[in-house]
Amino acid sequence: MKKILLVVVIIIFITLLLPLAIVWLIGGSGEGQSPIESGTVSVYVSEEDCVKDMDINEYLKCVVAAEMPADFEEEALKAQAVAARTYLYSHIAEKDKGNIAESHNGAVICTDSTHCQAYISEDKRRESWGAGADENWNKISTAVDETTGQIMTYNDEIISAVFHSTSSGITESAVDVWGADVPYLQSVASAGDEESPKYHSELTLSEQEFKNIAEEKIDGVDWNNGLVSNINRSNAGGIVTLDVGGVNIKGTEFRNIFSLRSTNVEISQENGDIKMSVKGFGHGVGMSQYGADYLARQGKTYKEILKTYYTGVEIENR
Repeated sequence: MKKILLVVVIIIFITLLLPLAIVWLIGGSGEGQSPIESGTVSVYVSEEDCVKDMDINEYLKCVVAAEMPADFEEEALKAQAVAARTYLYSHIAEKDKGNIAESHNGAVICTDSTHCQAYISEDKRRESWGAGADENWNKISTAVDETTGQIMTYNDEIISAVFHSTSSGITESAVDVWGADVPYLQSVASAGDEESPKYHSELTLSEQEFKNIAEEKIDGVDWNNGLVSNINRSNAGGIVTLDVGGVNIKGTEFRNIFSLRSTNVEISQENGDIKMSVKGFGHGVGMSQYGADYLARQGKTYKEILKTYYTGVEIENR
C-alpha cells in the first residue's frame, strides 16, 4: 500500500508540480516579471543610422537616464520608468499589428527624441555625470528594476504614455494639441511646474525678422491682414489655432516655425518688436516631468503621480 501511495505522489509531482517548478526557476519568483521585459527589443539608433537589438531593461535605463535628471526624487524616476516602459510596449504592440514607422528602418522604436523617447548610452551618461556616475546610475537602475513589468492600461489596452518636460501649470489635452480626443490624455492641473527652470522663456524679434521667418514657412501671408490675430486657446492656455498674416495655422505649427518651447505663448508688440513670452516646455500632453518631481517631493508615490496625469488608467504587470 505504501509503495502504491509513493508511486501516486511521484506521478503527481512529475505531471503537476515539476512543470510549475521549472517555470518558477526560469521566469523568476518575483511579482511583475514579464516575458517581454526579459527579452530584447530592436532599436533604430538615429545617431549611428543602424538598428540594434537591446536588452529591454538596459534600454529603459538609458531612456530614463536621458529623459529625467538623476537628482529627481525616486518616485518621480519610477513614474518615468513606468511611462517609458508603457511607451515602449505600445510600440511593440503596434509592430505586432504590422504598424511600423518608416523612419524606424524596421525597428520597434528609435532614439530620436523628437519622434520617440530620448536615449543615451550608459557610457555617455556616466561620462557626463563624472564623480556621481555610480550613485546616479544605481538610482536610475533601481527605478527601472523595482517597477519591472509594470505598464499603464486603459480599458485593458496599453496606453500611449506621452510625457513632456514642464507644463504651464495645467497639462494640455490630446485633442487640443493633436486633434484626437484620447480619454486618458485630458487636461489636468499640474502643481509645482512654476518651480521648473524651464517654466518661462522669451523670444523677441524685430517686426521684420518676424515677417521674414513667417514668409519663409507660411504660404500666402498678407501683412495687410495684420501680424497675428484670431488666437484660439485651449483651457490650459496653449494656442490651438491663430492667424499669421491672415493665414490660419495650428499652434503647434507656430511653435515649430519660431522654435518656441511650447504653444502657451503670449504675443505682444513693444517698440516695434514682437515679444513672445512662453510658459512650459514641450507639447504639454500627459505627464509633466518637473510636475512629477514636485509631487514626489510632496510625498506622492509613483502610482499616484501617474494616475494624476493619465486619467482613468490602471497600472498592471505584463
